[in-house]
Amino acid sequence: MPKALMLAFTSPASAEVEEEYNNWYSGKHLPDLTHVPGIISATRYKLDKTIEAMPGIGGDARQYMAMYEIEGNTQEDLAQFAKNLVEAINAGRVDISPTLDMVNISASFLLPITETMPAAKAV
Repeated sequence: MPKALMLAFTSPASAEVEEEYNNWYSGKHLPDLTHVPGIISATRYKLDKTIEAMPGIGGDARQYMAMYEIEGNTQEDLAQFAKNLVEAINAGRVDISPTLDMVNISASFLLPITETMPAAKAV
């Protein structure tokens, strides 16, 4: 069964701090989070707003998304990871930069409900 995920949708606090925000997120925050117990991997993405996935369906308003693969696949596993994350932030092992827009941030946990399905071969 695939592992659980945490998705974090974020943006910089302003256009003026975007470079500093990206340097912090990719160079400090992401590596810090990989030390939190329960993290398997972390990847950042920039949302491409130039292409519609389907006509009339818009994307997320934020500019970036980070995907964290979490060890486990139950609510209890996610609760333990969330506890580990809060403890790491409170202890200063994971910092939050003022360049991060904290008003428009969102994070969601996802539990797998199917196995991973590989792409079908073209006929």
